Amino acid sequence: MKKLAVVLAAVMVAALALPVSAATVNLGGKLTSEVYHDFVKGAGAATDLELTLGVGLIGEQNVKGVIKMSDMRWRFNLAEEAGAMFVRPTERGSLTAYLEAQGPYWTGGPSVVTRIGDLELAYSPFILDTDAVDGISVSGAAIGSVGIDGFYGWADGQAVRGARAKTEFAGVGIDGALAKVGDEETDYMAHVAAAPMPGLAIEALYAAQSDTQAAAMRAAAAYRIPFLPLPVTASAGYRRTGQEFHPTFRSQATGNPVTGEQGVAAITAGLDTSIAGFDIAVDGEILGRGNDGKLDDERSIGAAVGTKVGWVDVAAGHKITQTKLTEEPETENTTTLGVGFTKRPILPNLVMSASYNATITNFSLAGMRHVAKAAVGADVGAFRGVSVSGMIDTVPGNGPGRKLGVEYGAPCGVKLGYSYEDYTDEAKDTNRVYAGLEVSF
Repeated sequence: MKKLAVVLAAVMVAALALPVSAATVNLGGKLTSEVYHDFVKGAGAATDLELTLGVGLIGEQNVKGVIKMSDMRWRFNLAEEAGAMFVRPTERGSLTAYLEAQGPYWTGGPSVVTRIGDLELAYSPFILDTDAVDGISVSGAAIGSVGIDGFYGWADGQAVRGARAKTEFAGVGIDGALAKVGDEETDYMAHVAAAPMPGLAIEALYAAQSDTQAAAMRAAAAYRIPFLPLPVTASAGYRRTGQEFHPTFRSQATGNPVTGEQGVAAITAGLDTSIAGFDIAVDGEILGRGNDGKLDDERSIGAAVGTKVGWVDVAAGHKITQTKLTEEPETENTTTLGVGFTKRPILPNLVMSASYNATITNFSLAGMRHVAKAAVGADVGAFRGVSVSGMIDTVPGNGPGRKLGVEYGAPCGVKLGYSYEDYTDEAKDTNRVYAGLEVSF
């Protein structure tokens, strides 16, 4: 299916040959290219390309072809034998190509979106949220008040197929999804959300994986308590995820609801309110990690308050956590303090944002963690188009992490900059100057 780019090229040629009376053709896209010199890793280049061809046909049907080539990277090195410069690919990047048509399958029928090629499927972060499947998908179909999506494709040498349905009636939203991977694995999910009375919202989810017999459950409720002099909202929740719950095509993005939750069961509760400009929240949790549903490993309670002083946001919080509850409990106190502001004009045509956060563990200043960030952008005189950003994080036991970026957007459209980072493992010891250009058409 990755060879669909060849098909797209043929479609483009054919579309351009269509009579003007039969179709309207729109060609657009975006090209981004950057060259850099890293003082540690040497010189290189990176390119992203996206081409989109839209064809409007008779009968209000539309066909779109898209090619995306992203993260194509090269490094420039000196050949050992000849002493000449050569280019070596370091990351081949990814190629995405697909055709997409919007319109009915029969005259007077409902309009749906059909996509052939590389699919982007986001049925549920628990079971199916991926772009790794190649095939065909249909979305936007409806039977009465029920919306239906479906797909059939291939990934890693095996068939992948699935469907999703959703509806809403009497204030209750229901959706479900199913994905079958090969012959052994079937993943499915059911989700319900409702507001049965004013001020009350409830939600529940169940997802399961057939080959491991593992499941994930979520339930939550929030209620705005009436007849009180203050606006108070109470919330409660329950979650449990099986140790073996790991659907092949679940979301792998940062912050997904599965990673780190396998084997965990927990109950949470909280209250939040606002008093005289102060936002106050209190919450607690009891948790177990033994994959047995028991809540016997950890419990915590915390409180946080935040307000705005002039144009500065100020926040503070404290959390008490006890672990190893079945033995002699270990207690940890965590105190957080933070101040910050965003996009504040500090001088005419000079905008700044900044923040500072401190974390104190067990009231010990020796292990205090500081995180400071700042960014300045100028739009005046010779400094027009200049932006500077930086961060420092004094991670206890790991040494400080730092990031620095300086960029200048020239009137001709070229971006020149410098970046330094030793904060994350992925970008460890980045120390480079670069020049880049982006054009959209």
